[in-house]
Amino acid sequence: MLSGGDLLGLYEELWRLRRFEEEAGRAVSSGEIHGEMHLGIGQEAVGVMLGRHLRAGDAVVSTHRAHLHALAAGVDPVELAAEILERDGLNHGKGGHMHLFDPRAQFMCTGIVGAGVPIAAGYALSQSMRADGAVTVAMMGDGTMNQGAVFETMNLAAVRGLPVIFLCEDNQYSISVRRAESTAGELPRRGEPFGIPGFACDGTDLEKVGEALAQAFEHTRNQRRPSLVVASVHRFRGHYEGDLDLYRPAREKEEAARTMDPAFKLRERLVASQTPEAQLEEAENRAAQTVAEWFAAARQRQFPGAQTARDHVFVDA
Repeated sequence: MLSGGDLLGLYEELWRLRRFEEEAGRAVSSGEIHGEMHLGIGQEAVGVMLGRHLRAGDAVVSTHRAHLHALAAGVDPVELAAEILERDGLNHGKGGHMHLFDPRAQFMCTGIVGAGVPIAAGYALSQSMRADGAVTVAMMGDGTMNQGAVFETMNLAAVRGLPVIFLCEDNQYSISVRRAESTAGELPRRGEPFGIPGFACDGTDLEKVGEALAQAFEHTRNQRRPSLVVASVHRFRGHYEGDLDLYRPAREKEEAARTMDPAFKLRERLVASQTPEAQLEEAENRAAQTVAEWFAAARQRQFPGAQTARDHVFVDA
């Protein structure tokens, strides 16, 4: 059970993640960022609690919707913001928001659905060979769970005893296709044929996310065996910025806004525990100010020059 002090700190952290995504969304609207941008607004509880369970040496392999996971993994927020602003950031402005790599934080992501899961097994194999006690988290969405590479990786992870946690953020849609129309069975049970335990949770409730992750991390870290977590979340924006999102009924989105917003749910809990409104507003304001400072610093970075186009394409011999 999280204490009031813990919850207030988590509340501020959750708002930092949301403000980061909102700032990125504004940069798309203004034309500062080009191309597709996939935001995780509404999915912050998973990112917050993931960060609480990661240790030094753990790795995270994420998806096209990666910002929250990157921050949870310890990626420098200014470097991250500069990169997605197409400036000299984490990957010198060449990765964009779907191709982020940070060897220091042991974090990476890829925009190809399901492609990161086998890579996560590679990280876990390395950790197993080093016997350093570290684990790898393979992030995915519910649509990814139908990819053959995921089943192959689950099988390999079970056969080799790899310390990998398959963490699925189930937002009910594979782009515009409702999960019920594309996916059979119960996602938390997908690992059962391989002997992989599955843990399901309400991904909009910080404490429930924490409980599920605690079980998975304990199993994988101590037993050196894979595990699966499925967190039910709601994506508050379209699949990407600019997506008109006409495939989801208005009533469904309105209901989710009332019942599946992790920030609102945590605020209600804090108010019920007699946390003064002034403290909540201060936490929100601090979060907004921190993110504003991150992006201001990122905007001071230069854009990569044309002369750097061939840099970092090949490893120097």
